[in-house]
Amino acid sequence: MKTLLFLLAIWGLLGLVQCSKKDSDQVAALDQTIKLQNKQSTTVKAVGTDVQLTITKISDSRCPSDVTCVWGGQANVNVELRDKAGTLQATDLCLGACQNDSATVTLDAVPYWLTLTAVDPYPVSSAPSPTQTAALRLTRQ
Repeated sequence: MKTLLFLLAIWGLLGLVQCSKKDSDQVAALDQTIKLQNKQSTTVKAVGTDVQLTITKISDSRCPSDVTCVWGGQANVNVELRDKAGTLQATDLCLGACQNDSATVTLDAVPYWLTLTAVDPYPVSSAPSPTQTAALRLTRQ
């Protein structure tokens, strides 16, 4: 009976350890939509290298969907990309009243196209601001 309880306790602890993995343990692929919250990271399996992609800041001034505004506003996302050699590239992407939703980045001498496809959820004035998620796509040029 003690052995059974001991094994159950070990199994439970292993389950807790597995559930507490960091978000940076995520792995994505090229041409795949990558969804991250502020301060989250993922590893992208790129051409001959792994790229660490991190959202450093999300700011959203878009007009709430239930309000009539004079200006549509914009959602800005600051992204850092780090290749296997440790080279860091930072870029700012934007949706809305701006024309900067994509950027060219060069990682390990290979050019890529980074595109911001969405910032969700869209703001609503009557609801508190939930945690936002940026959707990005990294493709080879």
